[in-house]
Amino acid sequence: MGRRSFPETSDDAEAVVGAELRNSPEMKTTPGGVADSMSTDKHLSTSGLILACFPKLRRRRGRDEERVVNDLMKYGSVVRDDHSFETQRNLTRDLAGNLKTIWERKGMTTIRRFSCNDLLRFTSVNLDHLTETFNMSFYMTYLARWPDYFHVAEGPGNRVMGYIMGKVEGQGESWHGHVTAVTVSPEYRRQQLAKKLMNLLEEISDKIDKAYFVDLFVRASNTPAIKMYEKLGYIIYRRVLRYYSGEEDGLDMRKALSRDVEKKSVIPLKRPITPDELEYD
Repeated sequence: MGRRSFPETSDDAEAVVGAELRNSPEMKTTPGGVADSMSTDKHLSTSGLILACFPKLRRRRGRDEERVVNDLMKYGSVVRDDHSFETQRNLTRDLAGNLKTIWERKGMTTIRRFSCNDLLRFTSVNLDHLTETFNMSFYMTYLARWPDYFHVAEGPGNRVMGYIMGKVEGQGESWHGHVTAVTVSPEYRRQQLAKKLMNLLEEISDKIDKAYFVDLFVRASNTPAIKMYEKLGYIIYRRVLRYYSGEEDGLDMRKALSRDVEKKSVIPLKRPITPDELEYD
């Protein structure tokens, strides 16, 4: 007997799951049932299924549990109609709590373009002593000239988790993307947010601006950051003497992109240079 054929679209899968949820007293799908099989076939997570059944909740991930309960009750009960209101609300409260936990544990993070309003919200991220804070005109210049290179990671409750700021510059085979700043708030580290932000900037540099490489500068003493960049494929291209405030050396690290087929851009220099020898500002 051939494998049972299920609806091909995610909308059909979501409809079946929604129906099973509504007809189950415990708000569960039947193990091995149609919804269970479809969710497996479609690679739909639990939170994804619930959000798919209730699209308006997608914009409410940051709300507290009580407001999620109210939203669930307002936009469509997921329990049977023959339950009393109190029973419906209690079961819905359980679902809301589980949903809130899923959002928090799964790290429901939105990465979007940085906006002017974010300049008033990202102060806590910059409290890290290794994160350089610039004046407002500096950030505004990046927003105006290189908006594709300025992104923020936003978590539950619209909290700013981290951001990346960069640009594209250079000429000829030195045409490259540059990471001016990338930082993640201490409480959101070890979630690979920096990696996601870096990957985004690299993708833009490679696919859109056709750059040869991406580079960045890091303090020579910032061992954790150096190791992270090395894991992302960056190499130490050269040392810049007294790059930071005329006191500490900086390391110019690079990663070749697809346009640099022969990887010429990442052949390390044999001698250190001084800041006035840098080609770009």
